[in-house]
Amino acid sequence: MGRQAWEYCLLTCTPVTGFDEEGVRMAYQLVTPEQVDNQTVHSQDPSPLVAINRLLNRLGKDGWELVSYDTATNRGVFKRPKT
Repeated sequence: MGRQAWEYCLLTCTPVTGFDEEGVRMAYQLVTPEQVDNQTVHSQDPSPLVAINRLLNRLGKDGWELVSYDTATNRGVFKRPKT
C-alpha cells in the first residue's frame, strides 16, 4: 500500500480597510507548486475576517485543506492530495 503524496500551498493575506467607500480590500499571495499568484479580493462587509473567510472557503472548493493559519500574521498553509 503506497503513501499519500501531498502538494502544499502557502497563503499570505493583507486586509486593507478605510480606502474604499465600503467594505474591505484584501491583497493576497498564493504560492503553489505551479505558480505564485498575487490577487485582490473585495468584500462589501467591513470586517476583514469576512473577506478572509470567503477566500478560505474558495480555496476549500479548489480542493485545498487548511493545515495551519496564523491570525496574527494572516498566513496559512494548505495541502491537497497530489495527483
